This record gives sequence, structure tokens and C-alpha cells, in this order.
Amino acid sequence: MPIGPLAASPPSRKLLTLDEVAELLRISKTSVYRLVERRVLPFYRVSGLLRFDHADIEAFLGAGRVEPMGKKQQHL
Repeated sequence: MPIGPLAASPPSRKLLTLDEVAELLRISKTSVYRLVERRVLPFYRVSGLLRFDHADIEAFLGAGRVEPMGKKQQHL
């Protein structure tokens, strides 16, 4: 019987590769590496390879969303 953090069934995660993240964000793989290096994008290392949780990438996109200005503010 497993003991510790893996004892409970973890929530299902969709892990993405570096190529998939670059395609999803429509940026180069080099840009993804830069975001990882600056610790802007959360990531996992699996056998030395970078993997990204799809939910983390969606949160990253949501954090960068810029809302449109109201009609009164647009006429300034």
C-alpha cells in the first residue's frame, strides 16, 4: 500500500511537451525556454524532460489577458 503524497489518487493532469506549449502559445521553443528559465511558466521535469500542466498554461494565458476599455474611456 503506497504511503505519502502518491497514496491518494492524484487529479488527472494533461501534461504537455515543450513543442505543444510553443504551439499552444504560438511562440518559439526558445521563447518557452526563456519563460522556464525566468520561472514564469510552471513546469515539471520528467526523466530530464520538461513537461507542463495544461491547466498551468491556461492560467498563464488568463493572467496576461487585457480587458477592453469601456466606451467612455475609449474616447479620451
